[in-house]
Amino acid sequence: MYRLARINDALERAEVLLCQGLVIFLIFVVFLQVLARFVLKWGVLWTLEASLLSFVWTVMLGSALGVRRGLHYTIDILPKDHPVARTFCYGGILVLALVFAASGTVLAISEWKRFSQPSMIRITFFVACIPVMGVTSVLFIVERILRDLSGRRQALKGTST
Repeated sequence: MYRLARINDALERAEVLLCQGLVIFLIFVVFLQVLARFVLKWGVLWTLEASLLSFVWTVMLGSALGVRRGLHYTIDILPKDHPVARTFCYGGILVLALVFAASGTVLAISEWKRFSQPSMIRITFFVACIPVMGVTSVLFIVERILRDLSGRRQALKGTST
């Protein structure tokens, strides 16, 4: 589990840096788009796609970071620390993350030959964030599951002595 935590720490740092860079890029591109359209009276089409690309990647990477930090929405039917509720939530996140990883990979590969018209960016680059989010979410949730299991084992050992 220690090795997985170290790998996930590095992944989290990389995703945070990438998200920060993408948000800065998004702000710059949208500012450029507004400046070109309303001040210079130019229509710049690539800025629309660049802002969309950076926004989609930021949302998907942010979703994976939410899995790592335990920040996703939960339904409070049972207390948050209830083992059944936690198991159900972790299982649901794991299943969805695996679906995103597998289906997103198939989608990204199938879109390799398609291009976006204004910028000629491959559609794969737009949808590649789906399997990236899926794989990192799987790693993050597996770490949380293993951490909970080892914590329960330690608690059980502490009560038995």
